[in-house]
Amino acid sequence: MKTRLILLACALAAATACSSPTTAPSPYSSPRKFIYPAEFKAGKPYTPGVLAGETLYIAGQVDKDPQTGEQPSGIAAQTRMAMDNMGHVLRAAGMDYGNVVTCHVQLADMGQYKEMNEVYGSYFGPDHYPARTTLEFPGLPGGSNIEVSCIAYADKSKISHVIPPEGTIPVAMGPYRPGVWAGDTLYVSGSGGRQPKTNELDPAIEGQTKQTMENIGQILAAAGLEHKDAVFTNVYFLDPDGYRGPTYGKLNSVYKDYFPLGLAPSRASFCVSKLPGTIGVEITFIATRDRANRGRALPGFAGPSPTSSNGGVLAGDTLYTSGKSGSGDTLEAQMRDSLNTIRDTLRVAGMDLEHVVDAHVYLKDIGQMDAMNAIFREYFPKNPPARTTVQVIQQQLEQVQVTAVR
Repeated sequence: MKTRLILLACALAAATACSSPTTAPSPYSSPRKFIYPAEFKAGKPYTPGVLAGETLYIAGQVDKDPQTGEQPSGIAAQTRMAMDNMGHVLRAAGMDYGNVVTCHVQLADMGQYKEMNEVYGSYFGPDHYPARTTLEFPGLPGGSNIEVSCIAYADKSKISHVIPPEGTIPVAMGPYRPGVWAGDTLYVSGSGGRQPKTNELDPAIEGQTKQTMENIGQILAAAGLEHKDAVFTNVYFLDPDGYRGPTYGKLNSVYKDYFPLGLAPSRASFCVSKLPGTIGVEITFIATRDRANRGRALPGFAGPSPTSSNGGVLAGDTLYTSGKSGSGDTLEAQMRDSLNTIRDTLRVAGMDLEHVVDAHVYLKDIGQMDAMNAIFREYFPKNPPARTTVQVIQQQLEQVQVTAVR
């Protein structure tokens, strides 16, 4: 199985190399623009937005004025500031809020969920609600109370909502849609394990994980897809002991049954401080209907895993890597190891770090942002990707996950 997967990835990479003009001045097959709105202060270690083809990856926008760094008072004004900052990126890319297809809302306090929802929803209207995942993290950059990271799609005619039949999934707790199509890519909102008809929640994490995957299955089915069409997933869970606790292993014992061995999607998993309501696990999916142009990129040292790709999954020209935590005693050593491992995966797919359009960095201590930024600049000295950074509960000092486009 390992050899077959690696050969498939190598074949895809070779095909790409053969089809690229040798005289092309650009390393990219998909055209891209690096979006840096005039409203933003220069010198960030990441790009506020990267437009690759039709897809715009927007860096995590926090609740501070992009020029002065001032933070308004109260979660309503803070949400408005983060959403306005996102609007600057959208407009600079020739888009508006109606182009947004999925968002992750990161909060410092889930108790502010209701107030955040009221402001957040006002930027879209029911006809344009994107998919969404909302989480509470133990730390956000610079003492922010909210950070919003989104993806938008340029061609509105190819954006559509996926809404399963009534009673097949739990009722939405906020202004979002269960799934949103953007071209051939489906973004599925973060889903929990409540029973659709009774709203009951299994006290066991295994039961919650199973129901979560079944709920996601209903969204996928409404879109004409199956679990096997997933190319990337995020798994978020609660456990006071983090990865050392029993929760992670228990949810994996159920999650793995939804994918054949060696064919699980790329994945990044984190222990967070709180999830919406009383759920103990929340899972998001990115899936594709273009099965003919899907492949896997596995470096030679990466064997098959029952729960993730251990490398990257290709959906057309887009590569989603699994989250990587590096080895070493310091943040700097771990970051370098993570990024070197990711670069190995990119190269199998015929890409390199310059093809990365979006990065997510998960720190054990948000106070180490400066040290992380220094390494990030080292690996992305020119035209860095969009980026979202949060603090999570984990054993390692960091974990990195990226999306790259040829």
